[in-house]
Amino acid sequence: MEYLSALIADRMCKNEIIREDDLIFYAYSIQLLLEKTIGLILIGIFALVFKAFFEIAVFTAVFVVIRRYSDGFHCKTSIGCFILSVLMALSTIPVTTWLIKYPAVCIAGVLISMAVILMIGAIHDPNLDLPEDVFIRHKKITRILILIAGPIVLCLLFLFSNNRFVYYSALGIIYSALSLLAVKILKGEVSANEKT
Repeated sequence: MEYLSALIADRMCKNEIIREDDLIFYAYSIQLLLEKTIGLILIGIFALVFKAFFEIAVFTAVFVVIRRYSDGFHCKTSIGCFILSVLMALSTIPVTTWLIKYPAVCIAGVLISMAVILMIGAIHDPNLDLPEDVFIRHKKITRILILIAGPIVLCLLFLFSNNRFVYYSALGIIYSALSLLAVKILKGEVSANEKT
């Protein structure tokens, strides 16, 4: 992926679409875009094969909206991230099938996940150089999102206890909390005084 993105960026530079000074930035951006696109396509293909396309789309939407501001666990390599993302999305199929049999477990999972997300809010990713005011804003947005999404999902679990889409959205919340906990447990967060 790295080779292909460098090739594309180099071609853009030769065609004077980008400046040579920006070559590394564009190569990295293209690499991220390609990895995300291929990952989503692969997840979509697996979701179609397992007849859970719309369900996994619901999970992905909830997870991505929360994760956008909370951040969470990151693998050390892009291939690790790619594999983990695909496996995580695919794991929702058997986990949801199990949770439908035990709705009380799902409700407890959402409540615990809400508490975790409210306590942590967001994490400082060592790979991002977010200014402190942006980080604080991300924490607030994450908490607002979970205060909106959590009660909605809980109400839907009570009203539609056999609806698979509700369980997939619940897993979006649960997996977001697990991602935050993974960072805290593995100490992958950078505090403000460590950044200097």
